[in-house]
Amino acid sequence: MGAGFLKALEELDSRAGDVLEPRLRDMIRLRVSHLNGCHYSIRLHSEALARAGARPDLISALARPARQVRDGLVSEGEGAALRLAEVLTDPPRSLESEARDDAGSWFNANQLGAIVETVALTNAWNRVTRGTD
Repeated sequence: MGAGFLKALEELDSRAGDVLEPRLRDMIRLRVSHLNGCHYSIRLHSEALARAGARPDLISALARPARQVRDGLVSEGEGAALRLAEVLTDPPRSLESEARDDAGSWFNANQLGAIVETVALTNAWNRVTRGTD
């Protein structure tokens, strides 16, 4: 893996999703990493959420589909963002517009773009990590 590629990925990652609340961005990163089975990233993002004060039951819940997360553990907007992240990562294409519309009722266009950026970069990092294990 070229150092230039990794540096460019790190640079993009430092800005991707920066309009989102850090907690939501880390929640998306953790959920996407679970979907991709990237154990290194699961540990990394779990620890980041824990350091930020996230409850252990929230961190554990992000291993399950967003629709199965207990009521009250995430806000409706966070749930919509997590569902969009799931569909973008592991899509049944028929649900993509529904998930985007649902998230669009909670987030503005700039924030939706930030969710997509966060998902895209997390997917890239997961593939780099899994490909170099």
